Amino acid sequence: MGLDAFGVLDPGLGATLQDRGRVGWRRFGVPASGAMDDHAAGWANRLLNNPPDAPVLELLLQGAKLLVASRVWIAVTGADAEGSVPAWRTIHVEPKQVIHFPHNHSGVWIYLAVEGGFEAERILGSVSAYERGNLGRRLAAGDILKRAAAIPFELPHNIAGRMISADERRSYHSPPALRVWPGPQWNLFHEQDREMFFAQSWTVTSQSDRAGYRLSGQPLQSGGNEIISEPVRVGSIQIPGNGLPIVTMRDGPTVGGYPKLGLVETADLSWLAQCRPGQSVRFRHVE
Repeated sequence: MGLDAFGVLDPGLGATLQDRGRVGWRRFGVPASGAMDDHAAGWANRLLNNPPDAPVLELLLQGAKLLVASRVWIAVTGADAEGSVPAWRTIHVEPKQVIHFPHNHSGVWIYLAVEGGFEAERILGSVSAYERGNLGRRLAAGDILKRAAAIPFELPHNIAGRMISADERRSYHSPPALRVWPGPQWNLFHEQDREMFFAQSWTVTSQSDRAGYRLSGQPLQSGGNEIISEPVRVGSIQIPGNGLPIVTMRDGPTVGGYPKLGLVETADLSWLAQCRPGQSVRFRHVE
């Protein structure tokens, strides 16, 4: 039986529980879901010695407010939203303390881990909320978050704190050029279109969400005709008829009929996830 950890005073623009997602269900049309930024979510768990698949709280942009219910260790990583507790390090919080994230400065997704991980119902092997499929739900004001009754976290003797090294703490203002592998329909696109895709900066649009990130820029002219529907992987760069790319994200469809120019390197997808609407992103070709 879990222990009360937090009360949700305000979910902000969006709050869900996520873990590493549902493995092995894509062939049945169920996306893996899971944390949008697995780099930040993974570090939140590592700071607390949690299992890699321990559920974390994923918050969107800003506005979330939580009431601490018990004395507990936490770690906050991801987007900078003026959090009331320091980020990228372990923090001990006390009952009745309020944790809030009032204003977003960079990034999109914030992660809060608690010692032992959050406790929630597992559906198809995961607690990850996938709203389109009615698997889990968004959190609402009044919800109580419980933590697993696991071995309590303790810092080693004479160690006052634990934080992430500077080279792992990302600045979401300036993502690197994201690596892209050729996709299944690479050869359907003219060479000048392939070159133009990598030569220009693309802008993340406001029509982006957990299913897919839409990009605006100079449209590609070739390859935009629909194909016979086939499996789509997370990170696929699909090019619809308007020539503007859509990158499939964690809750994206498992099949699709748009040609796929490329596939974003798995390790770089978390960078794209943290790009806010209006932010520019570039890609580079790898073979």
